Amino acid sequence: EVMALTRNESAVHERTGTYEDWHPGNHAAMILGPEIDLRIFPSHWVHGFAVRNDSGKGPPRSLQIFDAAGDAIHKIYPRDGTDLDLWDRTVAGPATGDGSQTLSLTSRRPTEAAKLRPELAEDLRSAWAKMTDTHQFLRMVSKMKMNRLGA
Repeated sequence: EVMALTRNESAVHERTGTYEDWHPGNHAAMILGPEIDLRIFPSHWVHGFAVRNDSGKGPPRSLQIFDAAGDAIHKIYPRDGTDLDLWDRTVAGPATGDGSQTLSLTSRRPTEAAKLRPELAEDLRSAWAKMTDTHQFLRMVSKMKMNRLGA
């Protein structure tokens, strides 16, 4: 059992549970557990660190994932019930041993502008009301020649 944390400037999403029911994929991967339900776009998971903090201040261990620009994407922290021997073995598997203090970052891509279709507002509301799964949203707005921000 671990605590999974994802945040941005608008929200913090924190879940305690286990990473289970893994579905790998090059474009998108998923973890579909009852407590941790996570969609991963592997091309964005560029830098990962296993942090060990022996100072007594803050969490003693964490896994921290960042994108190419250095923005935090996802962090994982052990909880009281975490098997720390399993944690250490899991972390050791993909470890590169690179202990350098510098990181090569790339510039953030600009955010895509909103593709608005105000004349389709009622159609959008109607289609939204009929959705049965959040994964239907992107296809819905694409058919209306909008994007997420425009919708």
